[in-house]
Amino acid sequence: MRRDERLEAIVDAAAAVISRKGYHGATMRDVAEACDLSAANLYRYLSGKEDMLYQVQRRILEAAVTSAQAALFAPSARDRLRAVVTDHIRRVVHRPGEAEIIRGGGELLRDRRQATINNLRQEYIDLVGVAIDDVVRPARRRRADTERRVHLLLGMADRLAFLGAAQGGRVQPARLAASVLTVFLEGAASRKRAR
Repeated sequence: MRRDERLEAIVDAAAAVISRKGYHGATMRDVAEACDLSAANLYRYLSGKEDMLYQVQRRILEAAVTSAQAALFAPSARDRLRAVVTDHIRRVVHRPGEAEIIRGGGELLRDRRQATINNLRQEYIDLVGVAIDDVVRPARRRRADTERRVHLLLGMADRLAFLGAAQGGRVQPARLAASVLTVFLEGAASRKRAR
């Protein structure tokens, strides 16, 4: 196996371990066992736990950005937004730990690495914001309002994906995305007023 292929397999295994045990619970030994490597051999690919976290976060965010960019080629504004949300739900269902990485939080990396992760995360948020703004078409485009809408939409999608997975049912990302978008775009209340 080539070095880059091996590193990709190690990062996959590290992502699964972190998703299962959390960053603080995951150890390099856990990742080595998941990859069927010795701990000493693992250090040939990753310099330590922070490097492991950086590689996992960078890979997840780069994949999310690439998917969001591809979704923006859908034919209509609603199709673009639906594609972005469906892809996001698919990620969260298959790897629940990705939601936390995409959302952000406990910044555990130092300097340049944390800046890289923050930039990738912001790029993803900006892409989702473009998809939302194309549908919502706010009178004034304020970055803070767009970011609030992005976090609201992704938070709704994350929560419903987690609930669906926790209930043991097979989550259908496209159907769940349609439900999330209905509530997000039209509100939870019916348009007809009860008398």
